[in-house]
Amino acid sequence: MGLCCVALAVSGCNSTESSAPAAAVVVAPEPPAPGVIGAAIGRELDAADRVTAVAAQQEAVASGQRKSWRGTHGAYGFIEPGPEAAFGGCRDYTHKIFIDGRPQQAKGQACKKPDGAWRVTS
Repeated sequence: MGLCCVALAVSGCNSTESSAPAAAVVVAPEPPAPGVIGAAIGRELDAADRVTAVAAQQEAVASGQRKSWRGTHGAYGFIEPGPEAAFGGCRDYTHKIFIDGRPQQAKGQACKKPDGAWRVTS
């Protein structure tokens, strides 16, 4: 996920024509990852492994099928989605992550939007 940069021009205080305006750069923090990856268990993942985990999580909740993933820095895990609810178009899921061999697990929920895409809500 990229960083959002905003450049702000700041004018100088002196009145000489030779002074150029100074520039300041403000960097916004990266938005949190959706669902359990944005929670405590995902905080220990580096950025590359977090991207891999989020992609697998999204694929699992959309397909309704278990999805495994393996990051480039040793972390790995799987997502086990539950059945889609008959009313409301949501499903619960469990995401289990192994970081340095230590298992961590969290539960979340994803819901189907009117356009058919799935959105992780927790």
